[in-house]
Amino acid sequence: MAQAENQDPNALCFQFKSTRASLNELILTASDPDLLAPQLAAHAAKVPMLFSNMPVIVNLQQLESTPDTDTLNQLLSLCRKLSLVPVGLKADPDTSVALCETLHLADFSHQRRAPKSAPAEATPVTPEPEQPAPAAATKVITTPVRSGQQVYARGSDLIILAAVSAGAEVIADGNIHVYGPLRGRAMAGVDGNTDARIFCQSMEAELISIAGYFKTSEDLHAECWQQPIQALLRGSRLDTVPL
Repeated sequence: MAQAENQDPNALCFQFKSTRASLNELILTASDPDLLAPQLAAHAAKVPMLFSNMPVIVNLQQLESTPDTDTLNQLLSLCRKLSLVPVGLKADPDTSVALCETLHLADFSHQRRAPKSAPAEATPVTPEPEQPAPAAATKVITTPVRSGQQVYARGSDLIILAAVSAGAEVIADGNIHVYGPLRGRAMAGVDGNTDARIFCQSMEAELISIAGYFKTSEDLHAECWQQPIQALLRGSRLDTVPL
């Protein structure tokens, strides 16, 4: 009680801080929980470390119609049963606000929303020469990435001039270069860039991923453990080759 009495009632007791934490999307192409349950469980069994309390946005925008509330609650319960943590929803932007209020989720539906219709009469305009967008600066990390840390290079490559510890995550929209042992998780091309690659001096990762295609430590032990390699996509296959 004495501590409460000594507190300044005008002192601010919270703060907001911007973060760069990445959010994965669970994009549904079917809404039947009975169909989804075994497939999602099988995927979770392959990469349990990714399903350990991982926050996700549930994306319904690929479905022909938005499921009813009961079905959605079943889908959300299934996610939580598999240790996923639904934090938001992408749905039809015209109905998403009320839906998210009902489900107590954040609404991500208006991201990159396209206009519904073009103007009835557009005045012809002579196009100007297209200017290339400026390239994003490569993100360079010179110190070890410790367990529990996450480093994200948004819109660029990521270069790490040190080791990546077990339990750490290194993420890039472009390529990832690790000039030291790679022991955590490395995810390149997370914006869908299938040309992205991962380079490292010693492959000891828990998981590597390019544009959503992944290999776990069990696969890497059999292929290239503790070797200098590059990882790349060949079609839908994630390959590792010696440097």
